[in-house]
Amino acid sequence: MSIFLSYGSGIVTLILSWFLLKDVLYASIAAFIFSSLFLYLQGPNAIAFSLCLSNGWIILNVIIEKFFPVNN
Repeated sequence: MSIFLSYGSGIVTLILSWFLLKDVLYASIAAFIFSSLFLYLQGPNAIAFSLCLSNGWIILNVIIEKFFPVNN
């Protein structure tokens, strides 16, 4: 896989994961765990890294919103 195809698929996965799993916490946690395990066992991969990054960010946002709720 070329470097541009690898990075492009990683960016597409990052965006799709963010928009599709933004409101589903348990699916986000599962995707984070599996992508982290894949990265640990297989080494660098753009798609696994982008899944880990976006789902970790979703989990972090949910935790921060629980501790510090924003009143509209």
